[in-house]
Order: sequence, then C-alpha cells, then structure tokens
Amino acid sequence: MSPATYARSALAALLLAICGLAAAAPAPAPAPKVFHVDYGIALTPGVDEAVVTIRIGKGAEHVRRLNFRIDPKRHTQLRADGELAIEGNRAIWQPPARGGTLTLHSKINHQRRKGDYDAHINRSWAIFRGDDVIPAAKARLAKGATSRAHLRFALPPGWTNVDTGWPKGEDGRFIIDNPQRAFDRPVGWMIAGEVGTRRDQVGATELAVGAPKGSGLHRLDVLTFLNFVWPEMESALGKVPPKLLVVGAADPMWRGGLSSPNSMFLHAERPLVSENGTSALLHELVHIVTRVRGQPKDDWIAEGIAEFYAGELLYRAGGMSEARHDKLRRWLLDWGKDVKSLRLDRSTGPVTARAAVLLQDLDREIRRRTDDRRDLDDVVRKLMRIGKVSLADLRTAAQEVIGGKATTLDSPLLR
Repeated sequence: MSPATYARSALAALLLAICGLAAAAPAPAPAPKVFHVDYGIALTPGVDEAVVTIRIGKGAEHVRRLNFRIDPKRHTQLRADGELAIEGNRAIWQPPARGGTLTLHSKINHQRRKGDYDAHINRSWAIFRGDDVIPAAKARLAKGATSRAHLRFALPPGWTNVDTGWPKGEDGRFIIDNPQRAFDRPVGWMIAGEVGTRRDQVGATELAVGAPKGSGLHRLDVLTFLNFVWPEMESALGKVPPKLLVVGAADPMWRGGLSSPNSMFLHAERPLVSENGTSALLHELVHIVTRVRGQPKDDWIAEGIAEFYAGELLYRAGGMSEARHDKLRRWLLDWGKDVKSLRLDRSTGPVTARAAVLLQDLDREIRRRTDDRRDLDDVVRKLMRIGKVSLADLRTAAQEVIGGKATTLDSPLLR
C-alpha cells in the first residue's frame, strides 16, 4: 500500500470512529422546566386578616392549573388574572401563559379552644402558620416542571422583624424549597411585628428563637438549651433541617407546644424540662426532624418515638443522670399503667407514655442482641425514609437491624 493510500485509509477510519463516538454519546439532557412563584403576605396591625398574593412569573407556561383547597370562612375575596372558578371549598385557577397573580384575604385569628389561640394578630405582633394563611393546592404542571419559590412580607411601620422556618436570601425574601414537592408552598410557623430573635448555627442547622418583646419567653435560655442538645439530635437521627424556628408568646396563645415543618410554637410559660423529666420542646422537635407519622391504629409509633427521644437525648447530652433517667421511666410506666392497647386511633398522654417505655425496651433489646453495635436510632432512621408507618414497618425495620425477630414487638399491647 502506497503512503498516500495508507493515509487516506487511516483518515477514513478516524472519521468513522469519530462518527461512532458521536452516535454513541448520550443526548443532552433537556433543559429543566422551572417556573417562578412569588408569595406575598401583607399584615395590618389589629386587622384580623392577611392579604396574600401568589404570583406565577417566569416559566408560567409550565403551569396548567392550580386547584386550591380553601376554607370559605377563612379565605375570602379571591380574584386572579386568567381564569378563576370557585366551587365550594375549591378555587381552580388557570393562570395566563405569560404569568399572573392570584390575591386573597386570609383570616389569622384562630382559637384552638375557647380563649386559647394557635394563631393570633394584635397591634404589636402576629404569630400564625403559613399552612393556614396560604391554602394548599393540587398543581397540574407540564411533565418534569418544578417551582422556584420565594416569600416576601409587607410590614406596617413599627413592625421591625419577621421570621419563618425558611432561610432568608440576600434580597430579604425567604427561600421556599421542599424537594418533595413540585409546587412549593410556605408552610410552618411565622412571627412578625415588635419581636426579638436570637440566632445561632449549630452543626448543619441555623437555630432561631423568636418572641414578642416583653412576652416572658426567655429566648436565650431556649437557644442555649438547643445548643446543648441539638448535636445529640443530629447524631441520633442524621437528617436535620437547614433552619429551625421556635416561636413563643404568653396568653392568649395556647398553653402548649405545636410542631410544624421547620418550626414550632412553645407557650412562654412552658418549662424547657418539666419536673417529671419530660420536655414538650424536645418532643415537638423530634416530630419536626423525623417527620414520622402513624398509619391508622399506629399513631402511637410517631408519638412514642417523640416521647422516647425527649428524655433520651437529654440523657445522652449529659443533662440527665442515669438515676434521673430511670426515674423518668418509672414515671412513664405509672402514667401508662392502665393502658391495655397502644393501637388506637389517637395516642393520648398515657398511651404515648406507655409507647415510649416499649420503645425503650426495644432499644435495650437491640443493644443487647447486637453487642451495642446498633440501637433504636438505626430503626428510626429507616422509618424516617418511609414517612407514614405501620406496626409492620416497625417490625421489619427492627428485624433488619437486629438480624432476627424483635421479641419486644410481640407485646400484648400491640394486639
């Protein structure tokens, strides 16, 4: 073969190889379908409602329809660009392809029982949940479309502060990002007005404690307590939120603790740790971090996990001696002594107490049978990946951790 012929053959082979590589190369990934959602909440002192705006901006062509579940007594004066139809407790909005805004008025004040509010606004401050002010929606979207959402507040003169359980961007807007949802919505506790906030960064979480000025909530006490116990929370459960907000106030707010995504409420007069060794604060924080819920008849699992760790994390952090830990167990046993079955529609106080003791027994069984290599933390992490769990899920997770059947879960309490 002549040099010229050889060169032509080599060139042809090279071109064929390049074409083959090009054919084999994967097609470029399609551009992400992102649409922008800008939420707004405007508050007026002493006026029992917020003006809410939901604007669909850039990428609006990916939003086909939003079907909101509204409470006609709470959500009023709905109007929107594009097509809006209200049918009973549903508001169906089809925004224009170029984008548009839906506006509504949302009632804030809500009494959990007579005289006790779990949402309240007065001339100085407001505490409420975004879940109640901004209605939930079923979104019909283009395939693969996801939202990029932000929340901005309009505050009256003199209201100097606002906070939520979501991180705040440099432009002052809160960044709403829930990877489990294609259509993000600002949920969780929110506080605004003449309020003070204490913040700290502990591990992977920004901790914030907010309360109206003069409300009686010792913000720095709560923050110090969280600094003390949060590393144990992160060590035990692994996945923690990037931000956690604790809000509190005195009467007329409800005298208890209430958890919500990334946030919780605690009445100003509730102790961080009760005289019996339990902690409503830690109980609700465990709910926030685990996000475990019980299927029908298995509410005791979620409540039992929260109550178990409320004492266990304090013990692990060194805030409770072994003797005090044992005394807490005896108190829980006594409180739940009349419980015959854990498998009820709703876990009451005594049921929750007895469930916490059973889970402590399961923890001890796991440690004994694995030579202290595993514990209940490993089981709970498995349940966290499921979310809404049953007794069967608990038994399966425990068996996987132990390498055999958990005898604790054969208790007559579970029949």
